[in-house]
Amino acid sequence: MKQVLLIATGGTIACRETENGLSPALTGEELLGLMPELNGICSVGVSDLMNLDSTDLTAADRAAIARTVWENRGGYDGFVIAHGTDTLAYTAALLHHMLPNIDRPVVLTGSMLPIGVPGSDAPRNLADAFRIAAAGCAGVLAVLHGKIMPGSNVCKRHSSEADAFVSANAPLAGTIGETGLIHWETPPQAAGDPSFVDTIDPHVLLVKLTPDIESTFFSSLHRYPKVILEAFGAGGIPSRLEQAVRSLIESGTRVYITTQCSEGGVDLHKYEVGRRAEAMGAVSLGARTTEDALAAVMCGEI
Repeated sequence: MKQVLLIATGGTIACRETENGLSPALTGEELLGLMPELNGICSVGVSDLMNLDSTDLTAADRAAIARTVWENRGGYDGFVIAHGTDTLAYTAALLHHMLPNIDRPVVLTGSMLPIGVPGSDAPRNLADAFRIAAAGCAGVLAVLHGKIMPGSNVCKRHSSEADAFVSANAPLAGTIGETGLIHWETPPQAAGDPSFVDTIDPHVLLVKLTPDIESTFFSSLHRYPKVILEAFGAGGIPSRLEQAVRSLIESGTRVYITTQCSEGGVDLHKYEVGRRAEAMGAVSLGARTTEDALAAVMCGEI
């Protein structure tokens, strides 16, 4: 039977109601105690790494998750990370880049309702995550609502529906039926030797352009080494902001361009405003999601 490590980090899946609202409370062992059906899927170990609302997770916390996977990969066939859904996409993307070519499945899951609550999606999501972690695939994945999503393309599209996630700019890796039957579309496998990126730079600022943002705003960004601009559509910098952004780039700040659109990506060659942005030194992030772009920049890939 496959050996899978559950890394518990908190999130809605582990929440209980308090006088101040939902708050993570359950340990990994307590989660497993509510999932007797896992006995027929795999053998499970537990690491109670943290117990936080995912809104409170930092890059250092995400790096600790990646390190826990890396340091335990010799003893387990797969990993399940129980995580809050609000920032699950950020963690999935960062783990994808910190664990390149990981040769075991690293599966993130969570729920929109706490485990044990009537109608909760937690039992299905957790059981499905363990099914994938024991399936012999490789790479970072997210498993929610019957969807198997590549870690680099996870995107939360809804704040309250059970079907809250999509795979942006990439097909699903597969699906899981309500009976637990796995149907692979593109089974993930390692493409090279696994490695661990142990140094990341979280000093990356993400700025969303608005139609009337003032050019003087960009003078406050000169202290940031890397800035990602969420531009409109296919990407570009409004002409009235060009001098301010050029000055930012000339000050030594590396400026990247992504899009506010959830799918489709950036194409700086399509419009004149995009070509002018590229000419001044802005770097296109292509079809990357915002979360994946942030992770790739933090890991020094681009």
